[in-house]
Amino acid sequence: MKKIDKKEILISTAKSIFGEIPFVGTALNELFFEYNGTIKQKRLNTFIEILTEYFSENSEVNIENIKTENFNDIFESVLKRVVTTKSKLKLIRFRDILINELKNPTSETELIEIYLDLITSLSEEELIILYSHKYFDINYEKELEGLNHSKTQFNAVIDRRKKETIIIERSRYEEEYLRLKSRIAELEKKLNPLEKYRTPDFYKLTEEKFFFYKQRLFSKGLLYDNGMNRIGITPFQMMNITEFGLEFIKFIKESDK
Repeated sequence: MKKIDKKEILISTAKSIFGEIPFVGTALNELFFEYNGTIKQKRLNTFIEILTEYFSENSEVNIENIKTENFNDIFESVLKRVVTTKSKLKLIRFRDILINELKNPTSETELIEIYLDLITSLSEEELIILYSHKYFDINYEKELEGLNHSKTQFNAVIDRRKKETIIIERSRYEEEYLRLKSRIAELEKKLNPLEKYRTPDFYKLTEEKFFFYKQRLFSKGLLYDNGMNRIGITPFQMMNITEFGLEFIKFIKESDK
């Protein structure tokens, strides 16, 4: 009997907290309390408090969007994941996703389901690694290819200058020599600092943990191994972000606004 009373008090308290959000009706309250279990209930209560705190301080939300079918689908999907996580950071991410949906509704509910799964399953460390790898995209590859090409041309110019015995003849390569030298310096200044994001030290991780996280991101289609068949490069050393990874990061950033 004592256990039942405690649960009833918990539910009553949570309903009271959630009731502070002015536009939440009975139907949504019932949706919350279909979930059983003290731990799950506690996580729901925490999430409700986070939502309540936001709505008590912000009013720029379109209430009409709550009534849409898409929002209710996303809302229910978020709740299912809320009860499976104990990370407050993830609860805040879930809150921001709901808020963003109220402000800017989307029709891509199936894609959001995938994103919610990723947020649930990935650790904060993995999300940070993924976010840092956003620099290693198609544009990065083009610039890296341009750098390598410029270095090849530069070495060829140096060889030609060495072969010229007459100083006057050497001078005709000077303009190209200086142009390539400047281009290489420009690209190296831009690309070299990015290499720190490919080291475990930047994330304060061991080699083994960093390798494991990159494997996980690879398995979920967020990163790919761009070092395959390259001399001197080990597996998962040179990871690049996929288009899907970029879209996922964009989704998180938009939700964080």
